[in-house]
Amino acid sequence: MAKIVVLGAGVIGLTTALQLSKKGHEVTIVAKHLPGDYSVDYTSPWAGAFWIHLVTRRDPSWLEELQDIASYYEILEIAAKDKSSGVWEKEVNVFIPRMSLPEPDYDGPWFKDLVRDYEIIRPENYPPGSAKDDIAYGFKYTGFMITPTTYLSYLLSKCVKNGCKYIRKTVKSLTDARDLFMEDNEYDVKLESSNEPTFGLNNPLKRSNQKFSSADLVINCTGLHAPNFVPKDAENNMPIKGQTLLVENNVEKLIIVEPMDEEFPTESLYILPRQDGGTLLTGTYLYNDKSTHFNPLLTDRIKERSIRYAPEIVNTNFMKNEGKLIPVREMIGIRPGRKNGPMIKKEILENDVNVIHNYGSGANGYQNSFGLAKRVTQLVDDFCYENKFTLKSKL
Repeated sequence: MAKIVVLGAGVIGLTTALQLSKKGHEVTIVAKHLPGDYSVDYTSPWAGAFWIHLVTRRDPSWLEELQDIASYYEILEIAAKDKSSGVWEKEVNVFIPRMSLPEPDYDGPWFKDLVRDYEIIRPENYPPGSAKDDIAYGFKYTGFMITPTTYLSYLLSKCVKNGCKYIRKTVKSLTDARDLFMEDNEYDVKLESSNEPTFGLNNPLKRSNQKFSSADLVINCTGLHAPNFVPKDAENNMPIKGQTLLVENNVEKLIIVEPMDEEFPTESLYILPRQDGGTLLTGTYLYNDKSTHFNPLLTDRIKERSIRYAPEIVNTNFMKNEGKLIPVREMIGIRPGRKNGPMIKKEILENDVNVIHNYGSGANGYQNSFGLAKRVTQLVDDFCYENKFTLKSKL
């Protein structure tokens, strides 16, 4: 097995660490931010966190998106098996205005034969409030909704249960990260050979004599921070700002409406019911914008569109909603986009640092997570074969 440091504890880093640990590798997660933190440069807690694609199989890009079907089924399985995971199976309704059709003769997304319960929505069943938007195509399927903060903590707990260690640490280079692999200490060995609970495994009081060594591999899952670690790729960095509004009000379905207003072509509408109550209203994509200020006019547009497409959100007879939207908080999130799509690549840096990059998912981190982790594990398998490591799966 290989000794691996995963740098970053967003959904990409945690999913990658979990999948590597299942393959039998020893994994240390090193991150500035950990589940439970809130920071504008820690993207995962702010995410909408659902699953959607639009292109047809006539568009060659669908082959790049096909990897995401892994996340679809993995996360639905999590929803079925563990109600504490923050994942909620939910019907997804998608509406595409004519201005946003991927193709003139659009006949549905590439995944229509692969997901559960896919159906075309007939025009007579479109929301009455959608009439002004010239909806040209609608479809629905069984998908999922994730509460990010709960799910990130769930992933970390699964990593720990599977033998991963983690440490909060700001590092300046991938070389520095390599030297933060946490060796088993005496306490860890005793825990593994006993029936003691694993909660508290990373309690600093129990690892005051922690020993560190050099990892065989560093997996770079640094998201927004990637340009700091891979400056030669900085020109491809493309931050994508999102503005969201969390309200107390509840809705029946997860609703996605592609851009409907030619004056605001980067504004979709996502109406996202949270498992723990309330609804996240969002859908904005402001490219190359890292500012953290709120646009009140954008918030007003989000509110107006949400009430049109999900009128029950202000219906007092539905889930005891108030007759108006009750804001909980507004949020800004900066997504870690990359012009040429996610960077999945192995390279050897100075000082013989072996690195596999896994960053640049943009707005698709949750739906990319398992597919990208699989690609990383394949590269790790190649590395182990070349270096004659043996593996012992923990599946």
